[in-house]
Amino acid sequence: MNLRNEIIERLTALTEGASPPEDVSEWATSTMQGDAPDLLDADVWQALDRLSGADLKSDPTTYLHSTEDYLEWLREFREQ
Repeated sequence: MNLRNEIIERLTALTEGASPPEDVSEWATSTMQGDAPDLLDADVWQALDRLSGADLKSDPTTYLHSTEDYLEWLREFREQ
């Protein structure tokens, strides 16, 4: 599977609540440290950068980003 498809799958999982933000953030961070050729694609990099912060919190119990944010990220990525 290519990285673009994987990003779409991870974003979709976030929007559906099927994957916790911590798991997606960890995946994105480790992927960014790899050597996949797709990492040179600015749109892929931006999506990974956003996903790496999917688990940020505004306070100890509230995520900074919401399902609506994830849906917007997914829409933007698909349009690129």
